[in-house]
Amino acid sequence: MLKKTCFFYLVLLFITIIVHQDIIAQTHPKHEMRAVWIATVNNIDWPSSPNLTVDDQQKEMLLLLDLMKQYNLNTVVFQIRPAADAFYQSSIEPWSQWLTGQQGKAPEPFYDPLEFVITECRKRGLDIHAWLNPYRALKDTANLTDSSHVTRIHPEWFLRSGSTVYFDPGLPQTRD
Repeated sequence: MLKKTCFFYLVLLFITIIVHQDIIAQTHPKHEMRAVWIATVNNIDWPSSPNLTVDDQQKEMLLLLDLMKQYNLNTVVFQIRPAADAFYQSSIEPWSQWLTGQQGKAPEPFYDPLEFVITECRKRGLDIHAWLNPYRALKDTANLTDSSHVTRIHPEWFLRSGSTVYFDPGLPQTRD
């Protein structure tokens, strides 16, 4: 009788564990990341040109996000800092030249592209991850930099490889 009781309780425990795991799996399903990268450097993916109006920039982004949803993707990896410049309002770095055609120049009429993309991703149920390049400071030394750009303020912090300028990762100032 004792063996049957123990066996009964073991089976009951086993069933409880299986049911519990099933409930957890339904509550917290595994999340598969199906992502697309949206590169902003050199206008690779968005915006297609630095000469677009704000309205055209936003329309292009909406088309990209709608296409991602159509292809059943669920995550955007959005490049927000291509070369020590920003695709968001920043008190530290100037606006990106690839957004407005001139580094340091804000979009007119003003909007924050990162805030816009976050809002539109949420409307579509898309996750968003910010992608930044921590060491690239200039993609091409032929590009004009704003007076607030860090390469103009601290030229001693940088290394050059061809026409690209990088923060020197060996310096404590650049790591900070």
